[in-house]
Amino acid sequence: MKYTFQDSTDLPLQRDFIQDLNEFIEIAKKVIPMENSAIELSEEETGEISSLEARIEEIESFSKDIQQYVDDRAKGAQDKEILECRNAIIDACIETSNHGLKELTQKLELIKRQSESGIYKIEMDLLNNLNPLFESGIYGANKTYYVSTKEGTLKGILKASFSGVEYASDLTYAHETLSVREVYGELSLPTWTKAGIFSKENKVKMIDVSEHIITSMNYDGNKHIDVSFENKKGDHKFKVVSDNDTYQIYHGELDITSDETLLRSLRVDNVSGFVEDVRKYMEMFIKHQKLTHIMLDGKDAVRNNEVFDCLKLIAEQYGDIVRESLDKGYVKNEITIKIEATDGTRTEKYITKEEAFDQLAELGSEGLELASILGVD
Repeated sequence: MKYTFQDSTDLPLQRDFIQDLNEFIEIAKKVIPMENSAIELSEEETGEISSLEARIEEIESFSKDIQQYVDDRAKGAQDKEILECRNAIIDACIETSNHGLKELTQKLELIKRQSESGIYKIEMDLLNNLNPLFESGIYGANKTYYVSTKEGTLKGILKASFSGVEYASDLTYAHETLSVREVYGELSLPTWTKAGIFSKENKVKMIDVSEHIITSMNYDGNKHIDVSFENKKGDHKFKVVSDNDTYQIYHGELDITSDETLLRSLRVDNVSGFVEDVRKYMEMFIKHQKLTHIMLDGKDAVRNNEVFDCLKLIAEQYGDIVRESLDKGYVKNEITIKIEATDGTRTEKYITKEEAFDQLAELGSEGLELASILGVD
């Protein structure tokens, strides 16, 4: 697919922007009320918790003052009756205050547990509803991939950042286990082996690693890639490290690329192709992606009710494209893109400023602010 503005200039990102914009609006309509509910719940329960904590503190202070007062009044007394009265008052004060403190403390702990449970549920709902947006609708994010085989299954973690926002997602890949052949095809690497009938000598041997199982892959989103793989027995382990199109290859502790003799037997073009296919696999063969957390300026954006602030930063990305689309469009107030399929078929997609504004206006002040950032007000 090829995506252009209405004047046939390419979109800055080759994506269906109208679909992304519609999805952004729909997700905003879901998550902003959720976050507002979380804020209201937090405020209500914070008030109740503060009230209970104040009552507990008051009872403790009152009990302490009474005991101190009675103790001071009885100081120096010799009469048995006065001392018995002192002890009885203090004992009664302690018993009564402890009973009240126990009930209030239990109530406080229950409210805190219920509050945490309710907030946690909203947080999970927020992350689930934000997942489609963070799965595909974030433009220009710096992404790092960490993939490894755990308990016989290939799993990954994506960490990404943009404009002060950091987020992470759990990744499930198309393969449960992955061989070198499934990523690239046939690959052989040189190493040393002992050979000879009467005297053992070191000789170069090409090891076919095509059936080796990949145990880890990492990609920093820029120039660094490393991939480790081993045979089924686990006694032949290899690691390929690529930085700025330079390569280091290890067989166990042996650095193949630092040995001139082994290096002459290495097909660097095959290694380069393998590394590139590993990168493509990490980016393109994700079966499922689950958003796990979002951070804004180093703090948990969901827990701190700052999801709306994150949406505003995403809206800034989209707003640039909205304004460019309006500038390059032929119909006033229509955000339009053209799509050319691989077979040459051309279609147009659009949404009017009024349609986008009306949907966002349903959200009240937050929606109006997003509309302004998007440039559809």
